[in-house]
Amino acid sequence: MVDPEVRAELRLAVHRLRRTTRQRVFAPMLHVGALFGESIEWPLDGPPGGDQEIDVGLAGEIVAALLSRALLLDDSPAAWLTRVGTPDPHDLDLAWLPVAGRVFAEAGIRARALVVITKGGWYEPIGDGRATWTRLRVRTPK
Repeated sequence: MVDPEVRAELRLAVHRLRRTTRQRVFAPMLHVGALFGESIEWPLDGPPGGDQEIDVGLAGEIVAALLSRALLLDDSPAAWLTRVGTPDPHDLDLAWLPVAGRVFAEAGIRARALVVITKGGWYEPIGDGRATWTRLRVRTPK
């Protein structure tokens, strides 16, 4: 379950994705770090089951490398996937986020969040947290 503070950060992360990504179709990306701050990214160019399929062991090594670099930026990192589509289960989510959860657990670190973020909202593939917006407005502090 996502606590209210993380929910607010996820809302800002959805807003940032909408604001910074103008393309309708963009490559999926795995992020590890602060939800609304600095993060380390890894592009996920190929779909699971495609020509560029990555096995679970290699995915774990990639996430572990991202986590070790992200710990230099934030002591309570999150892992999230940004992709096109709706915030509903997708093969890509289920290929990467459980691996990320396992890597965090093996490192003895409780992930701040393990979520998927799209332009429409966010959801937890491992859990029941979810939020969607048709028109997302964020007030900037003056």
